[in-house]
Amino acid sequence: MRRFTILLGFACLLASLHATTLITVAQLEQFLTSKQASKRSDAEIADRLKSVRLTEQLTAQAFVRIKSETDLGPSTTEQLRLIGASSIFFAPPSDELPARAAPDPVSQKRMIDSSVAFVDTILHRLPDFISIRTTDSLDNTPESAGPKRAKPKAELHFVRQTRREIAYRNGQELSDSVSGGSQNSVVPGLTTWGEFGPILKTVLRDSFKGSVARSRWQMSEAGALVAVFSYRVPKSASHYLIDSCCFQKSRDDPQSFPFRDKPGYHGELFLDPTTGAIDRVTLEAELTEDDPVMVSGIAVQYGRVTIAGKDYVCPIRGIAISKVHNLAMELIDKVGPEEHLNQVSFTNYHKFGSTAHILTGSSDARP
Repeated sequence: MRRFTILLGFACLLASLHATTLITVAQLEQFLTSKQASKRSDAEIADRLKSVRLTEQLTAQAFVRIKSETDLGPSTTEQLRLIGASSIFFAPPSDELPARAAPDPVSQKRMIDSSVAFVDTILHRLPDFISIRTTDSLDNTPESAGPKRAKPKAELHFVRQTRREIAYRNGQELSDSVSGGSQNSVVPGLTTWGEFGPILKTVLRDSFKGSVARSRWQMSEAGALVAVFSYRVPKSASHYLIDSCCFQKSRDDPQSFPFRDKPGYHGELFLDPTTGAIDRVTLEAELTEDDPVMVSGIAVQYGRVTIAGKDYVCPIRGIAISKVHNLAMELIDKVGPEEHLNQVSFTNYHKFGSTAHILTGSSDARP
């Protein structure tokens, strides 16, 4: 198996079961609170939302607001979470942004310098610890046709959940192992690593060889004000590696080839304007329709966690997306590229340590 690293009307939305419909957060909220939605079952609404993609970021605050205004069933709620996860690479609606003046150039430089110092020093002060990385993997590989389904259906759906123990020692993220499996277990699908520092170091190191610009003010998931900076890194300065196995070059050639590349990329840095602490980082590779991997993006959300009685800034969740060419899928009713989406959470932080017991010798013990 493969592994890696506007609304035209409610009738249009409800009828678009196979084509992707692009809508805003306001249009999504309008539909979910409409009489049309109230007359449909939880399963029907969730099924129709599978064809929806947002053009704006569904923030944590907007998600809570929509939940409070509607009586969403569990399936619809889960689909709304999925839509929100996919929207993390966009800016929120303009009416959700704080009405504050942009910081002057000197203040902007101070924020960037503080973020560099944060990554270079604070992350190195993390203690040795262990955490659990839980990954919910989704893809759109066609589900089998059934009695009520004439053709295989290709849409994002849950595939598996993987739990891994992450060890962080001496400032390095060590190789993790699949719970219940061996250390060398290979999990098919989309995989990522580097949330504990390497992603931030790569972005900050590369971005100074590209361009960095102030984007906007935004409220964090915790309700704090953050400064958002956009950046762009050219291919010549990129250290972001995409490693995909495998793809076919043509329908007539069954041989599989690996794809390894360090493309240019762009994204956003969410910074505490006072301390420079990283709140969130996003990264989107600059690929083309002709590349075997057409889309590759990562977003990591950081937050305060307590380890051995002290607070530290660590990853708490992440999103990874990819689209790849799959000739076999593209032959099935033109369903398009193979899509992957991972929702990752980091929990159960605790200090790494070892214990020793001194055993007293007995009369028959060996020296």
